[in-house]
Amino acid sequence: MKAKKIVTVICCLFVQLFVGILYLWSIFKANVSAYYGMSASNCNMVQSIMMFGFVLGNLLGGYLQDRFNARLSATIGVITFSAGVLVTAFVPASANFLVYVTYGAIGGLGCGITYGSVLSCLQKWFPTKRGFASGLSVSAFGFSTVVFAPVAKWLMNMFDGNMMWTFLSLGGLFLILGTVCCLFISAPSAESDVAAVGKFLTPKDTLKESRFWIIALTLFFVNATWNIVCPIIYDLGVARGLGAESATLLLSLTGVFSAVGRLSMATVSDKLGRTATVTILAVLTGICAAALIFASNGLFFVVVLLVAFGYGGPSAILPALTTDLCGSKYSGTNYGMAMLGLGFSSLAFNGISTALVGGSGDYTLSFVIAAVTAIISVGLMFAFKTITDKKNRALSSSDEAKTV
Repeated sequence: MKAKKIVTVICCLFVQLFVGILYLWSIFKANVSAYYGMSASNCNMVQSIMMFGFVLGNLLGGYLQDRFNARLSATIGVITFSAGVLVTAFVPASANFLVYVTYGAIGGLGCGITYGSVLSCLQKWFPTKRGFASGLSVSAFGFSTVVFAPVAKWLMNMFDGNMMWTFLSLGGLFLILGTVCCLFISAPSAESDVAAVGKFLTPKDTLKESRFWIIALTLFFVNATWNIVCPIIYDLGVARGLGAESATLLLSLTGVFSAVGRLSMATVSDKLGRTATVTILAVLTGICAAALIFASNGLFFVVVLLVAFGYGGPSAILPALTTDLCGSKYSGTNYGMAMLGLGFSSLAFNGISTALVGGSGDYTLSFVIAAVTAIISVGLMFAFKTITDKKNRALSSSDEAKTV
């Protein structure tokens, strides 16, 4: 059983590393714009569609994992993801809108299926350390930017910006390696799953739980700052005084800081508590959002890295909080439903920011809105804790009454 657990964990982390390449869109954007003849705003929209596809994929992957098994759902995800990247290679410039479908929708969907399957599987292997398990899973996903950004740049340079061969190389690589790793993924038996003791909320019951909606709303608001900043890190960095090399380095380091935030803060939440940890990260994000109104040069560099760190933490903590609330049996489906908040966040705040900025290049209002969303996230975590404490007191009083 121990050997099976080790092999599964290693393969899960590699699969997450492979599909995390979807976050490399900022690296691809300039070459994609030139190769396919797409405007900067259209390229940004690909990322928003990709994120929404990713969220829907989480829901589907969670359901498949709960209904069948982690190996099957992860394999379906890897194949779908790789197919999206491979088909993008054959999109002609005259029909560049198809990139929305291939890389954005299909690639995002496959990535989400894989992500949700692996995340739920790892939580079941670590039922008493769900924060650590979630952090381990999503940090590997976030670390993909660090590992594959240099590879992607090398391929684009080697092929002189020809995105067909770049996408064919990456898509083919991940199809082969990802599928092989999926063959060794398995969930623990029901008897060995410590989390199998206790109550479980079915997806239907979960939708009736008010705290589930608080989690979904938190995903919507707490990620707003990152959703606004992510597509413009390089361009805004250059505009705020960073050189091209420094802006590229910043893009790569956001992956490192996001991964560190995911693993470290999720592990901290096992001790400090989920709501307290998310609250701290929301406060940090709010301060950074306000700072981005005026930050330039080195300060801009540091603040963006802190935003990446603040984004990474809740990405790992909220899945664990959902499983704490609803149990592990339907954890894939339940968190997949909550993740819809993240999908709507990506579409909403990216669209709002683009509309506000227009051609002015002034992101002041965008970052003011981002700071407000962080404050709202703090309020949501306070509401979650208040409701939980109230229910725990009522349960404690009921137990005491039974013993009298």
